[in-house]
Amino acid sequence: MQNNQFLALIGKKTGSIILFGLLVGAVSFSVLILKEENFKVGTEYLIVQNNTNSQDFYTLSKSAEYVGRILNEGVYSELFINEVVKTGKVNSEFLPFDKKDRLEEWGKSIQISRNPDLGIMSIEVLNDNQKQAVAISEAISEVLTMKNHLFRGNMQDIDVRVLSGPVSEKNPSVGNLVSASVGGFVLGVLLAMLWIVYKNDKQAKKSSAGGSFVVNSNPLDRMANSGNFMNEQEYQETLRNMDGR
Repeated sequence: MQNNQFLALIGKKTGSIILFGLLVGAVSFSVLILKEENFKVGTEYLIVQNNTNSQDFYTLSKSAEYVGRILNEGVYSELFINEVVKTGKVNSEFLPFDKKDRLEEWGKSIQISRNPDLGIMSIEVLNDNQKQAVAISEAISEVLTMKNHLFRGNMQDIDVRVLSGPVSEKNPSVGNLVSASVGGFVLGVLLAMLWIVYKNDKQAKKSSAGGSFVVNSNPLDRMANSGNFMNEQEYQETLRNMDGR
């Protein structure tokens, strides 16, 4: 299909394409609203490697980066969950009792991001209850700052400090909602265009295939087209034979 044909085809279906894009955008918006928790509480931490053995800055930085990865994985562990409960800031029943379900639910309720170059780790707690989300975030901070030795070697002199937070906000954010809606609209438009082009090509091929099997019902025409008539005399004789039937 040439470009001008493509543009002409899309131009005829512009209304349907835009409508489908709006539909997909609305679905994306609704799914994000229903799927996400109502509140998000974020806290930023700074991981500091203390210089006890006259180590150079690069070594200290790499050590802090390594500890950050360890703590990152440690936060998702059952040991960390138990320590969070021991702080007394959250109810022990805020997670399921089954170990597998407990870990899965905990993993869904927190999001961790790191900036290893700066030794910064950010933890966001997602929950439908704002008060509980703040309590969980405060419990996480207590474990990381006071009991981080449980998740690293005893020989490492590490400090974990709260840089900012906990900061509570509605979830999902306006930016996420806009991104989901716009992304859904663009996806819907592309899918609609692909479907229209596919249907048009399929119909064109079907029409072309059907046209190649047209049968000429006139026997004289068939004979003429096949080159069976050698001269006028034979042609006239054939006509007389047909009239006599």
